[in-house]
Amino acid sequence: MTLKLWIEINHQAPYRTGGWAWLRQDGKAVSGAAGGDRDLDVEAFCVRALQTALTDLPAETAVALHLSEPLLIEGVRTMSTRRAAGWKTEAGEDAPEAEAWEMVAKALTGRALSLVRTQPTDARSPAGFAAAWAELGRDKAKTKGTFKNLIPKPNLAKIRGL
Repeated sequence: MTLKLWIEINHQAPYRTGGWAWLRQDGKAVSGAAGGDRDLDVEAFCVRALQTALTDLPAETAVALHLSEPLLIEGVRTMSTRRAAGWKTEAGEDAPEAEAWEMVAKALTGRALSLVRTQPTDARSPAGFAAAWAELGRDKAKTKGTFKNLIPKPNLAKIRGL
């Protein structure tokens, strides 16, 4: 069985504020969460959203990551190479967010991993649904600060294709 995981982020660089949302389908059930944070640059924000989505995955389950954020896709795609280099840049400096990426790498170690590029254009598709919640998370983070909430089950039931 492959666990499907959609992750969308909505980050506003000028304000260093963003929202994220993830949806998880394990073949039996769909779950999801949304949250937001302030005072983070986009890479820190992306990797922390990914960390949150990977929390409590069933052991040794294959994972299909459905992502639209180019920085997140590139980060996952090059993660094993950067890890092998000790999370150092070509100049020998510590890579940005090395500690957070190491936690992500550990969560994905020993799993079959696939990446699927999404286009969150239809709000009722899994990617579009997550993108809408990420936008709401960004707006809430602007006024309330850091938070994380589960997405209610009745809302999750409205997603097409799951």
